[in-house]
Amino acid sequence: MPIRTKIECPECGADLVVKRGGVCPNCGARISEHVARVRSREKRIEQIVAVAGTILVVGVAVVSSGATILEGIAAYAIVGAVLYYLARRTFV
Repeated sequence: MPIRTKIECPECGADLVVKRGGVCPNCGARISEHVARVRSREKRIEQIVAVAGTILVVGVAVVSSGATILEGIAAYAIVGAVLYYLARRTFV
């Protein structure tokens, strides 16, 4: 489930909950292009995280297929930590 980030007006910094006619309801600045850029960035981030997560999970499944249950749990924990770190750096 994607998490929507807050989109703020580039002029006044107000949270843009509803885009009414392509202008900020607070200050009247044009925001259509700004909202499109932010949404495009969100989509790119979601795609990167999904691809990286899939690659890491498949890789761990292949590498740890002969491992014991504790080694498998440790491998998945490490991959989860790496994915969290990559995702966190991506959202900055």
